[in-house]
Amino acid sequence: MSLGMQRQMTGFAILIAGSLLAAGCGHRAGTNPASIAALQPPAPFEAGPTYRIQVGDELHVRFLYQPDMTEVVPVRPDGRISLVSVGELAVVGMTPTDIERTVVERSSVHLRNPEVTVIVTKLGEQRVYVGGEVQHPGYVVLRVDMTMTPLQAVLQAGGFKTSAKLESVLLMTPGADGRFSAARVDMKQVVDDGVPERVRLHPNDVIYVPRTWIADMDLVVDEYVRGLIPSLPRVGAGYSLSQ
Repeated sequence: MSLGMQRQMTGFAILIAGSLLAAGCGHRAGTNPASIAALQPPAPFEAGPTYRIQVGDELHVRFLYQPDMTEVVPVRPDGRISLVSVGELAVVGMTPTDIERTVVERSSVHLRNPEVTVIVTKLGEQRVYVGGEVQHPGYVVLRVDMTMTPLQAVLQAGGFKTSAKLESVLLMTPGADGRFSAARVDMKQVVDDGVPERVRLHPNDVIYVPRTWIADMDLVVDEYVRGLIPSLPRVGAGYSLSQ
């Protein structure tokens, strides 16, 4: 066999070996999608609902062209702030943008073309309210750096009483427009069967643990929201706190 023929056969053998190796690697990679998924970038963060002002928040109200009107003010327990430019202003439940528009509108009476920016510089204490058949009805603090489930909130309120109707627990949630909506949460399957909780609580959520089954959830919204949060006006499933 000539030297040229030997070189051609050697090159052909190397090519075949390389092709088999590549095919084997491709097959192994294709059978392990978990490894590929682990290398993918994380899903983008989804922003939550627009923040609404709470009691205890601290607001920086800045006037661009009238800096002497700029103030840093706390939101008082009555839900109001006091500004030199506009006086008393009820702000609980409003967004910073809502406050900006209101301050501009009211201050335009005596200021020329005011431009206002409102920044939340400090968050007040965030609360979740728990009532009904629990050991210590009231509220528990919802920390900004943690999530909380309904069961965790109940346990912080001392746990269920023996008279609690676990399969008819109500979760009342204020919406973006200030209206409360009610939903039934089956805590019995969580406690007895270990079913994972999918609900995460948000500030001003209300958990009510009844003694008996509740057929019409809307009928209890007003009574128990007002009982747990006395500072709120009369609220029902169709009542807006902004009214």
